Amino acid sequence: MRTDIGIDLGTDTTRVYMGRGVVLTAPTVIAMDRDTGEARAYGRDAYHMIGRTSDRLAAICPVQHGTIADFEAAELYLRQLFARVCGKKLVRPRVMVSIPGNITAVKQRSVVDALESAGARNVCLIEAPLAAAIGLDVDFSTPHGVTVVDIGKGTTEIAVLSMGGLSRCQSLPVGGSAFDEEIIRFARREFNVTIGPLTAERIKKAIGCVKPRPVEVGMVVNGLQVFTGLPESVEITSSQLYQATQSVANDIVSSIQQVFEQTAPEMVADTAKDGLILTGGGSMIFGMAQLLSERLGLPVNPVPDPLNCVINGLGKALTNSKVLQNGDYRFRSLEDLTIE
Repeated sequence: MRTDIGIDLGTDTTRVYMGRGVVLTAPTVIAMDRDTGEARAYGRDAYHMIGRTSDRLAAICPVQHGTIADFEAAELYLRQLFARVCGKKLVRPRVMVSIPGNITAVKQRSVVDALESAGARNVCLIEAPLAAAIGLDVDFSTPHGVTVVDIGKGTTEIAVLSMGGLSRCQSLPVGGSAFDEEIIRFARREFNVTIGPLTAERIKKAIGCVKPRPVEVGMVVNGLQVFTGLPESVEITSSQLYQATQSVANDIVSSIQQVFEQTAPEMVADTAKDGLILTGGGSMIFGMAQLLSERLGLPVNPVPDPLNCVINGLGKALTNSKVLQNGDYRFRSLEDLTIE
């Protein structure tokens, strides 16, 4: 019996499609024993250990900017993931996995190698923005330009699709985590208070913005005073965060403009007419769609479920291979990949 699964292996969250729907959503984190190299916790259990581990344990995020950063940790994480979704099935699964649009051949091999070492039989690599378009039922099989901007945790994927594939694509190593880092720097610079990445992410989701909010909101944050090392509480407002997030927002806008400069004017005109498709968890920060529309001078279409577009697209591609017929998307083994 053949087992095919789709994996959206994200910097922040991994989602797995199997059968008729998404069967697993878990943080891409693993807690490992520093002395023995053994895994102690996975997913959400390991996520809550970030910044709270003992000297003996390390909470590791094996995927950074959409690619494998720690091969050993990634293999252990994927092995545990296969055990959870496949159970005791004897057949090794075939895996369709999303990757950044312009990933190098070496990084492609690292993804395939990690999956095969963890238990996959064959692997099919599909670019994340293309998978997102499939998940949204967008028709890009005709000579008509479709632009997708997928703002994830570690990367921002900007792609122009046409004739069933990528016409232009750029992967920017900036995403939701970059907003978190700017919030951490802001708290240290303005209040001399150090906060952790989980706190920064919570602030971003609660009051973060890239456009001024109509009603200013604030949030009390607990951190450590830089000079005394003692706990201290400070209040951060949305207007302060607006100033802190501008550099990251500007990088995203500039990258989209660069992609348009390298794209045929006819396809850019198609996007100006139909609108840019905005997806990914990073697109949910307040004001992102409005900012892009104003700065780029074209309509921006946020999607109803930005977090699951890619994994839904992988699921549809698994059940209907015709959506990938215009591209070279096949299940391969590691030996089939060659480094050019």
